[in-house]
Amino acid sequence: MDTLLFSNVFIAGCAVAQGWMTYLLLLIPVDYIVLVILGCATLALYNFSMILAKPQHPETSPYRRVRWVFRHERSLWVWTGVALIVAFVLGLQLHMPSFILLGVMGVMGLAYNMPIMRVAGRQRRAGLRQITGLKLFYIGLVWLMSSVLLPVAEAYHDDFQIVWPQVVQLMGWVFLFVVAITIPFDIRDIYQDKYYGLKTIPVLFGERKALTLSTMLLVLHIGWVWFSNYSLDIRLALSIASLITLFFILFSPVKKNEYYYFLLLDGTMLLQFLAVYLALYL
Repeated sequence: MDTLLFSNVFIAGCAVAQGWMTYLLLLIPVDYIVLVILGCATLALYNFSMILAKPQHPETSPYRRVRWVFRHERSLWVWTGVALIVAFVLGLQLHMPSFILLGVMGVMGLAYNMPIMRVAGRQRRAGLRQITGLKLFYIGLVWLMSSVLLPVAEAYHDDFQIVWPQVVQLMGWVFLFVVAITIPFDIRDIYQDKYYGLKTIPVLFGERKALTLSTMLLVLHIGWVWFSNYSLDIRLALSIASLITLFFILFSPVKKNEYYYFLLLDGTMLLQFLAVYLALYL
């Protein structure tokens, strides 16, 4: 289980699931090359971000994930390199606008953690995550670009019919859902973020208000889905997935350890896809 979660293979699978859900909801033929690119790019980006954020003494970290990652750092570098090569080679088969979009997403992902800007009061440069309140919205933007815009861009240039209001709607749904499930991660890291000077939503407004925001985003997601023009089966599937997610956030049935965050919460993105898939094909 540790290998699946902490090597970021699981979150890469969730990215594939979110991209596949876009094809299902927009009634576009599935492009498996795009899905493989999504999985490889996500794996490489998450691994690189973890390695880049290496603490001084990872072996003493209170986080099981950090200790695991840096015991296997060499292997992660290898798999990150392989994933990058596969994503790049397959990316060359995309239309140029899609390839450029893929590159923009890669740069955005790197800029999030790369020390590219000066921060007042700090001797070392920092990534964009240091900008006050940016983290949640930045992550939501990158996820909607990867799981919605990239599949749609490639399908559009393959001359498939695209219903643009549905695309915008789906982008909104992905943004709301991803931001909602990211907030609990920030609540978990609130003391660490305070120490490193990260101005996340929980740091700025406190745990209770952050949970309230997460709840509001999921409720808004459910309401938007319910009053959309999709069939009752699809609306029920997405709404149930969001209600289960809300239950996990507010009334966790398990201890809030790293499996809760990286399996249960991240896994809600996979749950969304499975719910839609079952609604369409059962």
